[in-house]
Amino acid sequence: MICVVGGGLAGLRVGYELKGNSVVFEATKIGGLLRSEEIDGFTFDTGGSHIIFSKDHEILQEMLNFVGDYVEHRRRAFIFYKGRLVKYPFENGIFSLPAQERFEILKDFVENLLKKKEEPKNLLEWFRYVFGNAITEKYLRPYNEKIWKRSLEEISLEWVGGRVPNPPIDDVLRASVGIETEGYTHQLRFFYPLSGGIETLAKNVAKKVDVRMEAVRKIELEDKIVVNGEYEFKKLVYTAPLKFLPSMLKEAREIEEEIKKLECNSIAVVGIGVKGKVPNVHWIYIPQEDIVFHRIAFLSNYSPNMAPKGCATIIAEISNPEKFSEDDVLEGLRKIGIENEVEVVKTWRWEHAYVVYDHEYRKNIERVKKFLIQRNIIPFGRFGAWEYLNMDAVWKKAKSVAYACSDGDTEQRQR
Repeated sequence: MICVVGGGLAGLRVGYELKGNSVVFEATKIGGLLRSEEIDGFTFDTGGSHIIFSKDHEILQEMLNFVGDYVEHRRRAFIFYKGRLVKYPFENGIFSLPAQERFEILKDFVENLLKKKEEPKNLLEWFRYVFGNAITEKYLRPYNEKIWKRSLEEISLEWVGGRVPNPPIDDVLRASVGIETEGYTHQLRFFYPLSGGIETLAKNVAKKVDVRMEAVRKIELEDKIVVNGEYEFKKLVYTAPLKFLPSMLKEAREIEEEIKKLECNSIAVVGIGVKGKVPNVHWIYIPQEDIVFHRIAFLSNYSPNMAPKGCATIIAEISNPEKFSEDDVLEGLRKIGIENEVEVVKTWRWEHAYVVYDHEYRKNIERVKKFLIQRNIIPFGRFGAWEYLNMDAVWKKAKSVAYACSDGDTEQRQR
């Protein structure tokens, strides 16, 4: 029998893939960041805006099979820039800018293509290397600094790999002369549960898994792995945040310094239920410093069941929130033109939200992973393995993690 620590999507999914050969321990509530809460008829995704998409059609269909009834969308996402909505991603929305600004961007982009450049060493240099100075300074730098709350020179190129695609040159040129194009096509078509919010996916996976609502307080390494002094397992899959591990496993104090150096950003999610209609968009990115949130999502445009009739459900996300009030969020909504009468406001805070890929990241995480795997503990998931994974990547990778665990052991003994 395999122990799985953590009942977020990573833990639930690997538990499912182990096909009855596992127990998933969860201390509070299943779902991780895939949580939803209903208040007075408004349903909020309390861990932030999550959508279901994948380039892998098999993985996508598996996820949708667990969702049940769903709504299919073609993405309508924008950037709030100089008082107007610019189509997302920014380099594909250039056509909506004034002619002079389009010219400035196009000129800079072409000059950047022609000039000799040194290979980039950090995220800021990579943005300039690929997009040029104009797109970088107008949008990419302010928005990303608002999310990461640090200089982009501190973020390594680890973040870029597989997550930030190079813009096709033809697309930037077309957008600059007024021809509409589509970028980030892997999420252009997305899906969302018809009812219950994004937690529906986690809940339905959990129905097929042996979940024990019990905190893991102690892990002991004997001939078997002993959990809470009571349960013995051959292997353990760890999907909870690594920061908690040294308090459970005394041997992990050997890697405690490396774990402490792994950085992440927290997040505050503010849910706002309003009367009346809202713009017919899915989400908006906000790079402006004078607006507290970096993104808002209109969940009632994901599914009409997310709000009462004649109302709308909005969530605003604030990375590494410092002091702010819900009034600050409402003022930010007014600045982007959302002035509906407010029915409900509530804030949820999450200590672990975004993995930060600093320049020490690779050295520290490899040391941690090697140490754990040598002791039959497999780190997995966004904060168990400390890697930024979309839902479809978690879904797919769970199969290989389960395969690594499945070595014929089918017995769990209780002391």
